[in-house]
Amino acid sequence: MKKRDYELVKNGKYNRRAIMQRAYVYVRNYNYSLSSALKTAWCDAHLKMDEYKAQIAPKYQDYPKSANNFRQAMIDLNPTLRSYDSSWR
Repeated sequence: MKKRDYELVKNGKYNRRAIMQRAYVYVRNYNYSLSSALKTAWCDAHLKMDEYKAQIAPKYQDYPKSANNFRQAMIDLNPTLRSYDSSWR
């Protein structure tokens, strides 16, 4: 008997063979019904896919993002405004 492969996500794709193997283990060892075992195995696969996507493209970057600065945008459009100070000092 071959060693079971439980790697649910390979190269960004679902490994359906591993998902079915995991569902069979739920049915055999934990007395799940087939439908609930398949749902549980697919939930495990979706969690693994989320982990894979988080590793590939992290959502949050370490570098600071530029602020929405209206004054800087106006200076970029008209450089003569650089010396103009509109504060109420």
